[in-house]
Amino acid sequence: MMIQILEIVAFTCVAIFIGFYLFYLALCIGYIRAKHRNTSARSIIGNPPKVSIIIPTYNEAPVVPRKFENLQVLYYPRDKFEVVFVDGGSTDGTADLIEKLAKDSGLSVKIVQQGARKGFNKAVIEGFASTTGEIICITGAETEYDPEALRIMVDKLNDPKIGAVTGKQKITNAEEGYSPKLEVAYRSLYDFLREAESSIDSPFDIKGEISAARRGLLAKLVEKPNLSQKGCIDCCISFQARMDGYKTVYAPEATYSELSPKTVKESFKQQTRRAATLMENMFAFRDMILNRKYGAFGMVIMPAHLLMLNVLPFVLLIGSAGLALTVAFAPSNYIVLAFIGVILLAIALSRQLQAFIKTQLVLIVATLKLLMGTETQKFEKLSSTRS
Repeated sequence: MMIQILEIVAFTCVAIFIGFYLFYLALCIGYIRAKHRNTSARSIIGNPPKVSIIIPTYNEAPVVPRKFENLQVLYYPRDKFEVVFVDGGSTDGTADLIEKLAKDSGLSVKIVQQGARKGFNKAVIEGFASTTGEIICITGAETEYDPEALRIMVDKLNDPKIGAVTGKQKITNAEEGYSPKLEVAYRSLYDFLREAESSIDSPFDIKGEISAARRGLLAKLVEKPNLSQKGCIDCCISFQARMDGYKTVYAPEATYSELSPKTVKESFKQQTRRAATLMENMFAFRDMILNRKYGAFGMVIMPAHLLMLNVLPFVLLIGSAGLALTVAFAPSNYIVLAFIGVILLAIALSRQLQAFIKTQLVLIVATLKLLMGTETQKFEKLSSTRS
């Protein structure tokens, strides 16, 4: 009797997990196809608005020179963008190096020195106070924009219905080992989801490293007291945009380059921190969930991600444990053995499935870490992503 109960629980959990993703996948594919049939030409900006780029730094001396080189090749009028570095008390001479490089860069550069490391969100908050642009971008010292990326994102904002734009990440060390290849597979799933949700309404999650938003959206985000120590302000842009009646769009042609962690262990640590901040973002805007006021974003996309982030990983865990226990207590149950064999074979043959299963483990760990009060603002930088 116990074996039968275990088997029923296991298959029910697995069926719920697979069923949900098949349904959401079908929904996404349908909207992407509809979007491709109704694609309109991109508008062209006549008089580009001023852009402010906020770059938080903490001991980033090794990558700052390359960052300046990247800023100098952006296809955007020099008199129309400024760069605001916010240094959190670096001890490796980062602030001095920024001052030195700024003199001969031909760029409009400001440096905000916090004196001590206060975390990512407070760096953005203090940096925002020194900006003057109509459009705000937030990015990292280690990231490198494609020369066209800034112009593409700002151009999208010429549409008055759009409040924010996000782009696509390119992994520069994609062929250097199993972990970067797994990251590429994960990114393909991630980008597919953002493209589909951009067609449905607005993407739930955006790449904070490559995003542009109207100043008014950021002004409201930096004033929210519950975001000063939790979540990630730049990745809350899509929530705030939808609250203000705008939509966020995913522009895959706007790209940036970044190194992927070289080991699975480092990648797991990075993804766990990012997952934890994403959950904090969602909880900060939880009143939007199942709220008709926010259209499909509130009624479909946010509830779906609540399930994907905090419920379904544990459903899969229970289902997997149930299958394992069923086999342990009844090793001659060939139906269960065959089912497990098919699943394991599929995972072994598909790097995307491997990345997907890894993500489920990441989400379980991130949820548990949040419950234990993990730190998400001051995080350990990975040396392999800054070499």
